[in-house]
Amino acid sequence: MMRPSDKHLLRKILYGKIGLVVLLVIFVLFAKGTWSVYRKASFAKENREQAEEQLRELREHEAMLTDELERLKTDRGMEEAIREKFDVGREGEQLIVLVDAPVPEIAPESEEITLWARIIGFFTSDNE
Repeated sequence: MMRPSDKHLLRKILYGKIGLVVLLVIFVLFAKGTWSVYRKASFAKENREQAEEQLRELREHEAMLTDELERLKTDRGMEEAIREKFDVGREGEQLIVLVDAPVPEIAPESEEITLWARIIGFFTSDNE
């Protein structure tokens, strides 16, 4: 059983500066642990979002490849793929090549005529 002086000493320690320091240390330790758990949870959440995005992209790619595979199973799809890849045609088909008409090149006209060109032009236009 505690004596009244022991109770007084216990209250003095708990409610005094030492008790506050001990409570502060305990609070800091709990806060540090909570912060560590929060950081790990946010890191896991980011990783999960990235993994879900990759999974979505892979499923879209799988669907595209499945559609392409189904298309290639048909005769028409196989023929289109062969024509596209190897540039071939059926027997009896003819090839038409369209070529653009050549564009005539126009020499750029000089906007400014030099003095020497004017002098030569003066003498050559009179002689004709």
